[in-house]
Amino acid sequence: MSARSVELSVGGMTCASCSRRVEKSLEKIEGVRASVNYATGVAFADVDPEVTNEELIAAIEKTGYTASVSGKAIELYGVREFRVRLIVSALLTIPLMTISMMPTMQFSYWQWVCAALATPVAMWGAWPFHRAAFLNLRHRAVTMDSLVSLGVFVSYLWSMWAVLFTDAGSLGMTMSAEFFPMRSQGAHPELYFEVAAGVTSLVLLGKYLEHRAREQSQKAIENLASLNPKSALVIKDGQQVNIAIEDVQVGDMIYVPAGSQIPVDAVVVTGSGHVDNSLVTGESLPIEVNVGDDVIGATVLIDTALTIQARAVGKDTVLSGISRLVHQAQTGKAEVTRLVDRVSETFVPIVVVLAVLTSITWFAISSDLGFAITTGIAVLVIACPCALGLATPTALLVGTGRGAQLGILIRGPHSIESSQKINVMIMDKTGTLTDGRMSVVDVVSKIEPADLWQIVDALEASSTHPIATSLRNHARNYEFIATTANEVQTMAGYGVAGSVLGAKCELGSPKWLEVPAGELSDALTNFQARGDSVVVVHRASNAVAVIALADAIDPSALPALAHLKKLKITPIVASGDNEIAVQKVSEQLLIADYFANSSPAAKLDLVSKSQSKGNFVAMIGDGINDAAALAKAHLSLAMGTGADVAASSADIVLLRSTMEAAVDAIELSRATMRTIKMNLFWAFAYNVAAIPLAMFGLLGPVIAAAAMAFSSVFVVTNSLRLRSFKSISS
Repeated sequence: MSARSVELSVGGMTCASCSRRVEKSLEKIEGVRASVNYATGVAFADVDPEVTNEELIAAIEKTGYTASVSGKAIELYGVREFRVRLIVSALLTIPLMTISMMPTMQFSYWQWVCAALATPVAMWGAWPFHRAAFLNLRHRAVTMDSLVSLGVFVSYLWSMWAVLFTDAGSLGMTMSAEFFPMRSQGAHPELYFEVAAGVTSLVLLGKYLEHRAREQSQKAIENLASLNPKSALVIKDGQQVNIAIEDVQVGDMIYVPAGSQIPVDAVVVTGSGHVDNSLVTGESLPIEVNVGDDVIGATVLIDTALTIQARAVGKDTVLSGISRLVHQAQTGKAEVTRLVDRVSETFVPIVVVLAVLTSITWFAISSDLGFAITTGIAVLVIACPCALGLATPTALLVGTGRGAQLGILIRGPHSIESSQKINVMIMDKTGTLTDGRMSVVDVVSKIEPADLWQIVDALEASSTHPIATSLRNHARNYEFIATTANEVQTMAGYGVAGSVLGAKCELGSPKWLEVPAGELSDALTNFQARGDSVVVVHRASNAVAVIALADAIDPSALPALAHLKKLKITPIVASGDNEIAVQKVSEQLLIADYFANSSPAAKLDLVSKSQSKGNFVAMIGDGINDAAALAKAHLSLAMGTGADVAASSADIVLLRSTMEAAVDAIELSRATMRTIKMNLFWAFAYNVAAIPLAMFGLLGPVIAAAAMAFSSVFVVTNSLRLRSFKSISS
């Protein structure tokens, strides 16, 4: 049996080192390969069939965290918890720091007031860090929380010792001798209650802002999944019955009133209208749907009612798939994240050693134990690499979330990293550069337009062929009295014949219906020369019209390709269509390199040859014949309206099926990667610059805590800038 994938919600993680420890714990189980993301609180594991979910949960809980497969794990410290601790700690810290740092505010026994104010902050306010540090210690590990806990605990205990057992308490000799006979009566060491409280409050501020930003980014995806209607009007025995959306079954006939949401993914059975797909695809303009067209659940039907037949419900709908794909993308790990994991494992122990050496060295130099301890605390606090752990996951979280809003599903960090090197994009023509639907582009007729389209509409009334649908849609532009064709006969592969208003009429391929020399013959030759599909119309055995149809070019394709070239990416067309049709589209879109009559094997070979020349190749397509080439390319993009097998092979799925969306996907991926690199640069540069300053005694613990908190906030807010990413059409 093949391995299965399990998604677990993990609660209680407070830093990137925690996620690495959960990973290691899971991978100790034979047959488990895990990836844990601190930013999303989710673990994805590929496990052998014999490994149970209970074993996975037990392994996580053994390390001191909570876990759940069916729902959200209990989160020990969330946004609300950090907010409460921050507010209480700040209210106690402000007067404490005022008294400690302003001599004019000090009064008799002020040290004891400071001790009373600092105790709840250092004990209760900093408890999330103490708890995590203790759990880590039990497992012989140190993390970022260990640094904060050590800094707060040492400064608090040193200050309490000074108050209780030295003259720093200033209670008077009588009380000292009576209650504290071990009190030193000569030394007056410095107190660092403000350090313990200030560091705690500032780190809590950073944690609160970090958790709030994570929660907001996650809610964007959670809200997407919750936008489905809660009920549907299912047609049963000719009656409309309002039932819960969970009870809708595949194959159910559903009535959708105008102005309401489409409840599930379905196909239109009767009616036509316009649907606002902006929720799912990001496309601002409504699209027209007719009988046989697919519609997506949670989109809005603007005008006229439809009857639809459910084809996907529950977790199989497009909307559920979006949420699942984005969630997996946010939980995946980029190569830079793996680098950070490895750095974090060795960084924290090194910092602890540096802090101890700093304290020993300063005590040896100055004989001032208070200053030596304070300097060591500053090293611990300033080095806390929270920003390092947040650099990649927060950018991924926001970038992929923004992509979902724009109708771009980025499957994972690999897609984002691959986009940086792409210099060639091979693209299919139909459905990629064109809209994938035939439409009437030219007509030459010997009879009145109303008479022509009356014949066409009557003959094609019962046909579901794409060309027939296009002809009937075009016929709506003319006013005529609709009629019914009699004695209709369909000639497979050729066309249709029948009697319209008593006259024998035929419509079909030029291979079947002759066109005598003259105006119609000349038009036929011109239409075929430019690659159009041509339909001939006969009435009473005489040719009366030739109609040219073509797959219309996507209006956004030309500006999108111009933008692609600005990114130094060379476009190449590879299509299964004939030479004339491919050449026509390529010339119109100013694409120099194109390949016609391309089979799936030919497309795959084209990708391979381009790669062998040292190019980094992106492939974009929408059909089954594109799947092999999509899988081979360094980066693959599939149109969301195309075949499922194409989408399943792709790194990026474009629900807004245009070239514009493809360019947006490249731009967004590159913007996300730039943000990750900027975050990592700041995090590394901050630690490299700050640790020596702290070791030389140039940064106190409070300033160090403020700088550490600011670095985390900077990384989060820098990542949040991706929420303002705009499409190239904006």
